[in-house]
Amino acid sequence: MNTPQLPEVPLKNRLFCKLNPSRFPRMTSVMAAIVGHLLDAPFGDPRIVEIAVTSDGFVLGRTDEGASHFICNYGDLLRNWSGLLSVAGLTATERYEADVLFAEKIGYFGDTTT
Repeated sequence: MNTPQLPEVPLKNRLFCKLNPSRFPRMTSVMAAIVGHLLDAPFGDPRIVEIAVTSDGFVLGRTDEGASHFICNYGDLLRNWSGLLSVAGLTATERYEADVLFAEKIGYFGDTTT
């Protein structure tokens, strides 16, 4: 008798579940909005629709309301992102995909503190 196989949960759905701000009660609303931007998920109010990093290492976000805001410095964002990924219980494939999303939507840059 064949055992029916359960369908694989899409990678993006697994990231949505594992990085969902509701799992991390100490996550700031700004970090939740950043995660929402990366996953195209409705985290944060207002939602971030674009993130840019300036040449001097400042992270700016544009909201769905059209306003631009200073978010943090890039080093802090990178530390927070790495910390989130380390506690989220991601598989190697999920971690890779999360880093790809970060690279595509924000970017990995060299030392921006000098």
